[in-house]
Amino acid sequence: MIVVRILGGLGNQMFQYAYAKALQQKGFKVTLDLSKFRTYTLHGGYQLNHFKIDLEAARPISFLANIRLKKNRKENSLLFDKSLLTLSGNEFVKGYFQTEKYFSTIRDILLKEFVIEKELSQTTKNFAATIESKASSCSLHIWRGDYVSDKKTNTIHGTCSLTYYKKAIDIVLEKHQNTHFFVFSDDISWTKENLKIENAIYIDHKTIPHEDLYLMSLCQHNITANSSFSWWGAWLNKNEQKMVIAPKKWFVNTENEIACEKWIRL
Repeated sequence: MIVVRILGGLGNQMFQYAYAKALQQKGFKVTLDLSKFRTYTLHGGYQLNHFKIDLEAARPISFLANIRLKKNRKENSLLFDKSLLTLSGNEFVKGYFQTEKYFSTIRDILLKEFVIEKELSQTTKNFAATIESKASSCSLHIWRGDYVSDKKTNTIHGTCSLTYYKKAIDIVLEKHQNTHFFVFSDDISWTKENLKIENAIYIDHKTIPHEDLYLMSLCQHNITANSSFSWWGAWLNKNEQKMVIAPKKWFVNTENEIACEKWIRL
């Protein structure tokens, strides 16, 4: 048995689940360790339960001794590690697995599982209809939150500059004139004040974050923040001709392979 720890915000949880699902598809029996959510309350706690996922949660962590896990495995960096897909079994695995290289081969499966179970809110339905009515649409995500308010987090992640977003918008408009930009942010008022965008529609409503991911995925193109949340909004986009623009520097000083190879990195 393989037990994969789930921890962090929704985007991180999705990376960890996608990795775990890839292991299951290789023939391993896989369960999810959710024990950290007893004390971890940031970013809304455990959130995968809103999706149509089918991997089961492990019993309380104390049960691990009963299945005689041979060893703990921990991701050593944010670079792809092929050995984490060739486990020997009976292992407890910790990591973030933030590259599609772990699970790109099961994309079709994940597209079916990362679907919201409950009926969408009316505001989400309205925004979805607006997105689908546009000849060209592009999501744009600005995340401030703890990237701005928490000094330690800021030294790790930094924030995407306004220059990055302006360049990304220009690149989209060069190829797709009259694009409507659907703007997602945890600080919409700051975004409206500091980033002036023509043909902008601001997604400002209260619902579960999964619904904003869904709306991002409906847009024909995507501009992400250095955020696992908007990464998934872009990755779930099924448009085969999509243009995805992502920051080249996802972390301040940490080497990674988060942005997909076909994406434009600024």
